[in-house]
Amino acid sequence: MRRKWALVSAAVVVAGVVFGTVALLRRNRAAAPPARAAGAVSLPAVAGLTLTGTIRPQHVVNFGAAVKGNIEAFLAEVGEEVVEGQSVARVGALGLESDRENAANAVNRAQDRVAQAEQALNGAVLEESRAGAELEKARAELDQADKAYTRQKTLIAAGATPQLTYNAAVKVYQAAQEGFNIMDKAWRASSDNVRAAQQMLDGEKKTLAEAAQRLADVQSDLDATEVRAPVDGWLVARQGEIGQHAEDFGDKMFQLATDLASLEVAVEPKPDVLKRIVPGMPALVLVPELTNAAIAGDVKAIDGNQAIVEFVSPMPSIRPGMKADVRLKLD
Repeated sequence: MRRKWALVSAAVVVAGVVFGTVALLRRNRAAAPPARAAGAVSLPAVAGLTLTGTIRPQHVVNFGAAVKGNIEAFLAEVGEEVVEGQSVARVGALGLESDRENAANAVNRAQDRVAQAEQALNGAVLEESRAGAELEKARAELDQADKAYTRQKTLIAAGATPQLTYNAAVKVYQAAQEGFNIMDKAWRASSDNVRAAQQMLDGEKKTLAEAAQRLADVQSDLDATEVRAPVDGWLVARQGEIGQHAEDFGDKMFQLATDLASLEVAVEPKPDVLKRIVPGMPALVLVPELTNAAIAGDVKAIDGNQAIVEFVSPMPSIRPGMKADVRLKLD
């Protein structure tokens, strides 16, 4: 009996040792995960980034002065809407205004002389017409007198008419001949006057044409001093000051936005943040000056140290030059 309990006691001791060993192993396994976690590299959580930049247009047209010279006046301000052909500045026009005035005065004087020459020609033509009518009348009278004289000459030779009648026919014929000669000279003189008046008119018209061409040339030079918008748009930038040389700015003197719906914002994140921004990444654009509503956009490109975020404006009041906040989600 004692031997039986001794065996049972030994079995209980062995079971206790085994249970204790298993329990110890379980405790060691439960403590192992915290020990491995303490040495792992944790990934950064999702974070929001807000950057501020200036709104600018995506589609722009640059242009400048067509001639060399000093900037004399700006005729449009940044932010104004302009139409194609509208003058936005004047360059190098000094002295051309007086040249145009002188050329215009020369044209006016030439026009007056042309009018006078035309009036003189019209008068000469009327005089020629009157002289021509008088000449035709004198010719008719001469023809009639010549017929009467010829008849009386035949009759007097035949002794069939009195001498007095013949003498009267001779006098009438001679008077008609003299009258015709006078009218012929008058008509020829009036014809000469018409030709002279026509030559004078042609000369004055030539002078007028030359004066008009001079005015056109000066006006063309003056027009070239006007810097005009090549297309419709909004003036978003200009360079230069009054008195500076326009050629110093070339075709970058003015910048027009042709579409105020397609806009973008250039922001400058820190270099380590810029590395985490890629084209196509979604973004939100806020214009605190106008609204608290966010506008959906995305990263258009990375340009140097800038990230360019593009968006479509839902409001015509959003204009280039305004400040905007750009929010990005960085993984």
